[in-house]
Amino acid sequence: MATHAASSDMVDVIHRRMQSGADLLARSRSAVRLKNVAGTADFTQMLVAILRNTSAIDPEQLQAAEQLPRSADFKRDLVERAGGALTSDQVHKLLGYKTVQAVHKAAASRRLLALDDNGRKLFPAFQFDGGSIVPAMAGVLAAAPTTSPWALMQFMVDGDEGLGEGQPIAMLNGGPDTTKRLVRFVATLED
Repeated sequence: MATHAASSDMVDVIHRRMQSGADLLARSRSAVRLKNVAGTADFTQMLVAILRNTSAIDPEQLQAAEQLPRSADFKRDLVERAGGALTSDQVHKLLGYKTVQAVHKAAASRRLLALDDNGRKLFPAFQFDGGSIVPAMAGVLAAAPTTSPWALMQFMVDGDEGLGEGQPIAMLNGGPDTTKRLVRFVATLED
């Protein structure tokens, strides 16, 4: 009895996957692809035709997939214009944290600006001065609690027309009036 139930479950999984593949093929809206699959002689040939004629990416997701490389290039350029970034291990050594997990905890509690780069944490170099965090970063991070790290990074690199010629990265090391002005602008950021 248990073997039959497990077998039935596997058949259901296979059926759902086949249905999903057929749906993906149908969404491709290619008459040639549909004809290639429909014109097969038997089930095995049909499966092979589905595999050959089905896109690896759902056509409805194609635009998003095409934007991924551009997004990666944009992020890489942003990091470069910001003066580079450090890895978790580099920050751990620079700041003297006991563990890399302590670095991640500091980022999670918004004491450090950390960017997610496909699962890897990057820490913009501009927030460090020698072996410490630039004091103004605390105010910047506190002023933007819901702003995504990448949006905050873009602001720090590109600035805002209201700041005039002042680049936020440079303003981090300015006097008290300059850093207060920077924090006021950061507080207006929204994702």
